[in-house]
Amino acid sequence: MVEAGIMDEDENVELIHGELVVMAAKKNDHEIAKSALIRWLARNASDDLVLGVETTLYLAEMLFVEPDLMLYPGRLKPQEITGRDITLLIEVSDDSLSRDLGLKAGIYAQYGVVDYWVVDAERRRIVVHRRPADEGYRSVEVFEADAEVTALRAPALRMRLRDLVGDEDAPA
Repeated sequence: MVEAGIMDEDENVELIHGELVVMAAKKNDHEIAKSALIRWLARNASDDLVLGVETTLYLAEMLFVEPDLMLYPGRLKPQEITGRDITLLIEVSDDSLSRDLGLKAGIYAQYGVVDYWVVDAERRRIVVHRRPADEGYRSVEVFEADAEVTALRAPALRMRLRDLVGDEDAPA
């Protein structure tokens, strides 16, 4: 497709159920939140975990996604990772919020991702999804910027979104 001129070489796409999904350009809030989360995870995750940043996650033959951030056991290579292996998966959202809370949450639940966080960069909150099932997550909880959130499989990873990105721009 690159050779045919259909898309640029550096175009950010995901393959979801056999369809290419072009990812929208990311806004300032998205990049600020993602950078802050990268620093926090790099400083606080245990040495036996790998921090993947926009690492391709191969869930099925026709299903490749690129979550913003993913912690997984260091003994695994990226192409070996299954949803059940992931310690923590984070999508940072602005314009992609409905897709991250809907389509992607359904996919991640179906493939057994136990701890899926959607960081709403514009509203300064985290929507935490846990207890995956084929039909979706059985537990979905919203944490405002000042609430402490703890990673399920890595309890040493505790944070308040406000401490990372502030909440001065959050809507009233």
